[in-house]
Amino acid sequence: MSSGSKKRRTESEGDVEKELLDALIQICADMNDSSIILTPLKIECCNATSSHAASFSKAFCDTKPYDTRVLFGDVFRNGISILRDFEVSKKIPKEKQTLFVFNKLMDLLKGDRRLNLSDPLKFRSMSGTELTVLVANHLLGKLATSSCYLVDKNCNGKKGDQCFCGEDSCTMTGTYGDTSIGNPEVWHGNLDIIINNDLAVESLDEQADNPETPGEKSPVEMKMTASLIETSQLIAQTIVFSFLQKKRHPNRDHFLTPCIGIGSSELIVMLYDSEHDVLLESSTIPLFENELSCRFSYCAILVCWLTVNYKHFCSGLTERYKMFKSNFCNLAREKINVYEEKLQFRNVKSSDFPKLTLIDPPVKVKAYISSFMHETHKMLFNNYAKVNKSDEESSNEINESDSAGS
Repeated sequence: MSSGSKKRRTESEGDVEKELLDALIQICADMNDSSIILTPLKIECCNATSSHAASFSKAFCDTKPYDTRVLFGDVFRNGISILRDFEVSKKIPKEKQTLFVFNKLMDLLKGDRRLNLSDPLKFRSMSGTELTVLVANHLLGKLATSSCYLVDKNCNGKKGDQCFCGEDSCTMTGTYGDTSIGNPEVWHGNLDIIINNDLAVESLDEQADNPETPGEKSPVEMKMTASLIETSQLIAQTIVFSFLQKKRHPNRDHFLTPCIGIGSSELIVMLYDSEHDVLLESSTIPLFENELSCRFSYCAILVCWLTVNYKHFCSGLTERYKMFKSNFCNLAREKINVYEEKLQFRNVKSSDFPKLTLIDPPVKVKAYISSFMHETHKMLFNNYAKVNKSDEESSNEINESDSAGS
């Protein structure tokens, strides 16, 4: 019977490997609606250079999607190569820093992916900011090179250094402080969370908490307006943060900078390249395994791991994708020097400007498959077939062993 128990433990480890492989395929293949793709956006109009200036909460962007799609893994080739080598050849990264963050991913996948809430029912009533801090503490911080992060000191519901999960023994690895970025002349304001001074994290739910005259709008109109507010604010924050990172780190290989948006049940990643003026928006990624679960999904873990460590794993834009200009630099040309030279990190005073609302319907387009992604698909699918075959053989061995033991 001990042989059967050993096989079951191995099978459990195999389940983790299989789930990781499945999540990796979702990032590297455009197979169905569960695939994670990036959509290049063109900004038709915005208030990025308003004479009154605009805080992030009042930002608006009317965007139109380009008629092309990018596979999420195609801009994170450095990270995808590491995972592909591990899945196909069991090759472990040798570089010290890469191995460190790789082990953090493995530790989380093989450990407990659940949010251990003292009161699970309270989870559904959490504010957007509370949930975002919770995700930062229990997911993002565990995947980054450092677990440190900065939370907007002006957020509601602060509990000192106590985590929002409610466990007495669980403390925040982050601190509260000044998260303001930008310039009063252009887009500016406070970010919800900044991870290691390199990644902005925002609550999507909190951005639509104050819809104007809700009694005059239908539920559909309110949902569309809320979606626009979320996207506009996230776009503004991502663009400003990308220009700021370019100013602070001018020697980086590329300036494709991400921002993570956290919703109650899903997340999205917005990326902007301030050098080539390209804006990319991801499809939504389920945050948890299912609606009733408090276990982070493998896909969310993988996307977050690549994103929080983008300095190591993001490969930037290929020449093909650099042609899909967002039009931001053209629209902001009157104050583009402010975005390029005068953005600040912290101590940014706020101002407001009435927001406008414009709506665009989503468009479904197949993603372009690069040669790198094509080769990755082939290797991953071949490995997936081997894993499934191995699972069937192991299952047969276990059944035979149990039958012999009885």
